Amino acid sequence: MARNHEVAEVLRFLANALEWQGENAFKVRAYRLAADAVEALDEPVEELVARDALRDLPHIGEAIDKKVRQYLAEGTFPALQRVKEAVPPGVQELLRLPGMTGRVARALQERAGISDAETLFRALQDGSLEQHRWTPAVAKVIQSLREGRSVSAAPHVESD
Repeated sequence: MARNHEVAEVLRFLANALEWQGENAFKVRAYRLAADAVEALDEPVEELVARDALRDLPHIGEAIDKKVRQYLAEGTFPALQRVKEAVPPGVQELLRLPGMTGRVARALQERAGISDAETLFRALQDGSLEQHRWTPAVAKVIQSLREGRSVSAAPHVESD
């Protein structure tokens, strides 16, 4: 169910971008849990929306229901547009990498000057990330990217 995966990726990207911006952890977690709920569906998300049953899912409240409906109808929604305008394009690339989170992207940016995926992959190849002491969460993402595997579901959303 491609649309379910697509909607889940959008919600994960939004969660990561909000986390990178320093948004409330409860809001970030709500988007991640909603993404997991949509991805786990065994029927198309569009059918739930058509039956007004999306809010019957765990972790889908009125606000997320509205965003999903608008995304399915228009391909975007105001909160998504706001983060795309506020978060630099290079950081958006980072946030789309497998296993990346907003906190990890922020740490890479602040401590190692990593501002986009190209810089990150260059640093992975030249070993310059090794000169930093990372939290276990950051170290896990770095190791997984180095090995070419995903830490968690990959947040990948095409930018405009």
